[in-house]
Amino acid sequence: MMRRLVVISRCICLAAGLLLSSPLSAAANDDDPYSVNIEQNLATPAVNAKHSAVVANAMGLLTRTLRQAGFETQGVRKGEVTMVTIPCRDLFGPNSIEIKAKGKQLLSKLVPYIKRSDKYKVVMAVHADDTGDAIYAERITSDRANAIDEYFASALGGESPVIPYGLGNDEPVAPNTGVANREKNRRVEIYFVPTKDFIDNARKKK
Repeated sequence: MMRRLVVISRCICLAAGLLLSSPLSAAANDDDPYSVNIEQNLATPAVNAKHSAVVANAMGLLTRTLRQAGFETQGVRKGEVTMVTIPCRDLFGPNSIEIKAKGKQLLSKLVPYIKRSDKYKVVMAVHADDTGDAIYAERITSDRANAIDEYFASALGGESPVIPYGLGNDEPVAPNTGVANREKNRRVEIYFVPTKDFIDNARKKK
């Protein structure tokens, strides 16, 4: 299967459940999510401020459901987006880009949600620690993102709807000191962004 190009982006900044970035240009094209960076994809479609709490509440169900399934989850973008974090060690061997059998079993639990493209836009970011140089980090995160994307395509029996990014080692969540911290930084983040239809339905049910 031919790999899709993974965009390398260094401008994502997520902390405390909020997108910490400058206001986005209206040029972000929601019709072609592969043409924009990850920050724009995570911010689009936007939710009107007066409907934010309603959408966050509706997305909270997905966050809780995936947490009950054993995933580390949290709400970002004020709870409007569900983020799943998977340690790379659960999916890959050291320096490997081949998904382990147990990793495929873990990812299979996400397939029923990833295929709901009517409800969620799915964005994936793969991160590395600072072991090795930046070129290596970008290459292995891109290759791992492609491997996961190809797994989902195979599991769905067609093209994967996931928008994959290999982000290298530029977004650590812990200091790159010691084994435990480096393991935290080697991670896969899968974001479920509510679609316009999801937002409209949540708003109507208010």
